[in-house]
Amino acid sequence: MNIYKIAEQIDVVKIASDMVKIPSYSFMERQENNVANYIYEFFKSNNIDVKKVYVDEGRPNVIAKIPGKGGKSLMLSGHIDTVPPYDMVDPFSGEIENGKLHGRGSCDMKGPIAAMMVAMKTINESDVVLDGDLYFSAVIDEEEKGSGIESLIKEWPDIDAVIVGEPTQLNICLGHKGLEWIKVEITGKKVHSGNMKDGVNAINMAVRFLTYIEDVYSKEILKRKHKILGEATINIGTINGGDQPSTVPDKCVIGIDRRFVPGETKEQVYDELKEIIEKLSVIYPGFNAEVTNLFNDENFPSHLPFCTDENSDIVNSIKKAMKETGVNNKEVKAFAAWSDAGMLSEKTNSKCIVLGPGNLALAHSAHEFIETSELIEATKIYIGTAMNYCKGGKG
Repeated sequence: MNIYKIAEQIDVVKIASDMVKIPSYSFMERQENNVANYIYEFFKSNNIDVKKVYVDEGRPNVIAKIPGKGGKSLMLSGHIDTVPPYDMVDPFSGEIENGKLHGRGSCDMKGPIAAMMVAMKTINESDVVLDGDLYFSAVIDEEEKGSGIESLIKEWPDIDAVIVGEPTQLNICLGHKGLEWIKVEITGKKVHSGNMKDGVNAINMAVRFLTYIEDVYSKEILKRKHKILGEATINIGTINGGDQPSTVPDKCVIGIDRRFVPGETKEQVYDELKEIIEKLSVIYPGFNAEVTNLFNDENFPSHLPFCTDENSDIVNSIKKAMKETGVNNKEVKAFAAWSDAGMLSEKTNSKCIVLGPGNLALAHSAHEFIETSELIEATKIYIGTAMNYCKGGKG
């Protein structure tokens, strides 16, 4: 039987729906445990080698493997945590209606994981024998600190290429920008507003800092542009300060999202903000601020940019799979957000691609859903890519 016909007989949409019905959002106790158990039992029941690796209590990664014969190896990878439901209505319904699967995690990224699971099952049930090993990993904690991918990297089995299934609408994303979340804490002197001349207003000082960022620095870094990933950016995401209107505030904390491109370094990102602070402290007496990582953790891992060569074997294998399965008009581009592929690219020798079903604009939203047709297409692309890259032949 044609291998894609085998895939069509497996209900990928139901598998995705089942996982959406299992909450695994940030800050839950034993957050990913139940969905990890579902995935583990799926592989175990289909006679695919699988294990759980506990990163924290009740929080395991799930790793599965179809062994090959020493050829090039591929991993299909995704995360099983989600952001909270926030203001979603019935976020864990897993409802399938009008060609859409609804619910938190449907596109980010339990839908893509379901497609990868079915791809593994299909290849295992077919008469295709891969030259190279085919791996699957479902990791925890991507939406927060990335402890799941860190744990996976510590026991990395030297895999040649990885597809991370974030929602790209099946476009081939060669990489993404680096990311740092930064805290700028501006300190002043607290006094009663009736004696404000004796104080230093931290919020006023923050305004001066933000004005410089908007008028000068943001325009400077926009000139730093990568041909695939685009330009460097800085976003002011949060600001918090003050106690009450009649008190001169002595603290104002700003949260920054800084996206950087190849040619920039993590150290440069922080050093440039420190230079701005030094400059403003000369211009404005009393200006005082400190720049740190938002998580205030010196050991917090880097989130560096990466971009895989468009002419690499993994990209050519994906393009061939798309042609074979009739998935047309897909772009080769950058991924707009951060993903675990960044850390994999930095810490291993694997060639990394981000490619999955679903629309990133719907991730984290109150109306998250995924097109069921894309789930089916993604499954076939993952199957075809594995056969092309790992050189599958009839057993």
